[in-house]
Amino acid sequence: MSKQKHQAILIVDFGSQVTQLIARRLRELNVYCEIHPYSSAADVLKNLQPKGIILSGGPASVLDKDAPAIAPELLDEGVPILGICYGQQALCVALGGKVEAGHVREFGRADVSPQKSCSLFDGVWETGGKYQVWMSHGDKCSKLPEGFEIVAASPGAPMAIIANEERRIWATQFHPEVYHTPDGIKLFENFVKKTCGCTGDWTMATYRQQAIEKIREQVGSNRVICGLSGGVDSSVAAVLLHEAIGDQLTCVFVDHGLLRKDEAEQVVEMFSQNYNISLIHAQHQDQF
Repeated sequence: MSKQKHQAILIVDFGSQVTQLIARRLRELNVYCEIHPYSSAADVLKNLQPKGIILSGGPASVLDKDAPAIAPELLDEGVPILGICYGQQALCVALGGKVEAGHVREFGRADVSPQKSCSLFDGVWETGGKYQVWMSHGDKCSKLPEGFEIVAASPGAPMAIIANEERRIWATQFHPEVYHTPDGIKLFENFVKKTCGCTGDWTMATYRQQAIEKIREQVGSNRVICGLSGGVDSSVAAVLLHEAIGDQLTCVFVDHGLLRKDEAEQVVEMFSQNYNISLIHAQHQDQF
């Protein structure tokens, strides 16, 4: 099978609770992306060949000893970079700026005011306006790296957005990925499509077909056993496997007696009758 190569964005995860929301926003824009931990993100550059990099937020402080840092290879890749919250602070430190601990943590809605034009919010926000965003931070940048400028500020974050247009690096103190930043999806669209040049060539239907082809190639003529719990993950895996290899699949559903009322019967009916999947219903309530 020849794997179709999609335009990709690399999301570097610094441990944020909402990193998955970044990926969701990009997929809503039909842009393929992969999340990799900060400690190994540089290792995927050659294979992924990302058109841009997004640095997530995170719970740590860049002021901590052994704080998570940006791999130099990411900065040397030469592609556009967008840092978010901790990602902004990590960028600031890596590029020669300074970060200081805030006297009070800022958490909640805030109004950002653009001060200069910027490609990140071009066509979305106007200079001098006020726009709602979501803040969640303790530390803040106190000295800009060389070549950067402040393009938007808020009362609690004087460097709400910083930019180096020449190097194509932008960073926000707020979280554009969350619901409470209403224009966040538009900011991502500007970054991944206008700046990174992604055309939006990825869809879930495409992913599904590629997954089916990959399963067929890997399984060949062999048989597969799938442990089925009835939950979302194993159910999706079972249906996808069945579409790929049909009768070569046997699902095993272990009834441990701790399910909701009638749930076991619903699982058996759904998969053996509705999907016509070979299913072994192992009843072991007494053992559990």
